[in-house]
Amino acid sequence: MEGTDARQANRSAVFAAIVGAGQTTRTRLSEQTQLSPATVSRVAEGLLAEGYVTEGRQVSSTGPGRNAISLEARGDLGLVCGIDLGGSNCRFLLADMLGQPVTFSQESTPVSIGAGALADWLGGRVARLTAGRATPLKSVVVGLPGMVTPDGTAISGAPNVPQIEGEVFARRVIRAIPAPVRLYNDSDLALLGELRFGAGRELARAVMFTIGAGLGAGIVLDGTLLRGPRGLIGEIGLLPIGPSGETVEDLLSGAGLLRQARALRAAVSDAADVFAPAVADLLAPVLERFDRALLLAFAAATVGYDPDAIIIGGGLSPAVARRLATTRSKLAELVPMAPDLRLAELGDQSGTLGALAVACQTAYVALGMSESDAAALPPAPALMPARAGQAEGIS
Repeated sequence: MEGTDARQANRSAVFAAIVGAGQTTRTRLSEQTQLSPATVSRVAEGLLAEGYVTEGRQVSSTGPGRNAISLEARGDLGLVCGIDLGGSNCRFLLADMLGQPVTFSQESTPVSIGAGALADWLGGRVARLTAGRATPLKSVVVGLPGMVTPDGTAISGAPNVPQIEGEVFARRVIRAIPAPVRLYNDSDLALLGELRFGAGRELARAVMFTIGAGLGAGIVLDGTLLRGPRGLIGEIGLLPIGPSGETVEDLLSGAGLLRQARALRAAVSDAADVFAPAVADLLAPVLERFDRALLLAFAAATVGYDPDAIIIGGGLSPAVARRLATTRSKLAELVPMAPDLRLAELGDQSGTLGALAVACQTAYVALGMSESDAAALPPAPALMPARAGQAEGIS
């Protein structure tokens, strides 16, 4: 007789295999999961009875016997939503339970309103996206530009959207959205997006830096996202580097670059202008500090986490790309067996896609799939290699 734990593990493995395949047969499930045909059939009948999977078309048999009836995962069990809240824009990606895009929306973030109003604004946008749809909303994941405790109860270090700091926004947004809500640091989700759909698809150990208006970092080791009890893991931008107490973030972030450039009376309107040839001589000290801080950030990530690769994303990644060869060479001089340095592939959609991936996993865990099986689900075919923005207008 199977024990309860064994039955749950078998159900989870078979369920995950069906979801991952989209369509498969009992014979293939037995081969994939290494479970006996009898066990697979028993679990499959249970999933059919629960309504989580359905039988599809006949599949031609390669051997003697009757053709097999396929088992198919049901995407219409519910909707999931990934949200990336930034200081300038907020992106929403609504999908079915298989990760198939339903609709995508991008709006300017109303940064002038308070914590409660911003949470209600998010809730209102989710309600608008899901209005009139027969399928219920099952899971929502929100990426935020700040440090988020793993339980999602407190946020800190969010200078671009300061009203989300503390506990008021977190509590209010959970009430404002009528579905389970999980809050994450946006850089963590950006890394998960790149690992799932972009530059890190083959990686189990990676660090990602998002260099834009601020500086963020995410770390995944052996497939596990590291967060820490206070959400501080990976906050390399807090490290002091300058003689006057400047931090790595002060020297690398867009906000910090603009402050330095304007102190030298450079004619720059945004952070990308700091790297323009026209101001290269005037801003040579700023660029030198940028390069030094970049090297320190990569070296700290290397010796701290020993990743296979460091992925660079964010609005200033094109500027980093032009300096990557030199940085790679200097890092190799400092650190034996330095990790690969590579650019993110998903652009400004990495965080939204990472949020969607976690939302799908959360929804399946709620249906009885184990955390490990849910995390190992392959990317949804509809999003590979498509970008979230290509779903815009789908209804």
